[in-house]
Amino acid sequence: MNPERMIADLEARARDLAERSRALRDRIARAHATQRSPDGVVTATVAPNGSLRHIEFSPAAEGCSPARLGEVVMDTVRRAQEQAARQAVAVVEPQFGGAAAMGFLVGSVPASVEGAKAEAVPEGDDLPLPRSLRAPDDEPGSAPS
Repeated sequence: MNPERMIADLEARARDLAERSRALRDRIARAHATQRSPDGVVTATVAPNGSLRHIEFSPAAEGCSPARLGEVVMDTVRRAQEQAARQAVAVVEPQFGGAAAMGFLVGSVPASVEGAKAEAVPEGDDLPLPRSLRAPDDEPGSAPS
């Protein structure tokens, strides 16, 4: 194969990989999860990174003690975070199953609600992606295309 053809093939593969990376990032960014408490008192929606986007209380919340309401909120948010993390893993796994990126994502899935301690919820709107999932023009300091 001549060098020009090899370079053209590599450039085409790089463009394809960059486009697939952008599409993957967009699918992850659109993922969100909404959970309702079993008693219907609390409904919580979280972003793909687990940050709380919306919380709603039913009129029945007025009958809950502050301590009980806090427990219900935390349980509902944790379940929504677990769901959002599973969605992110499901998006990435077909492309990167078995890779280091999967270890990163699977490690970010919160522990089961049973006996879980409260964890800090990441702030911000952006889901941090491992460097391996970023398109070349997504690097910090690069201009959008």
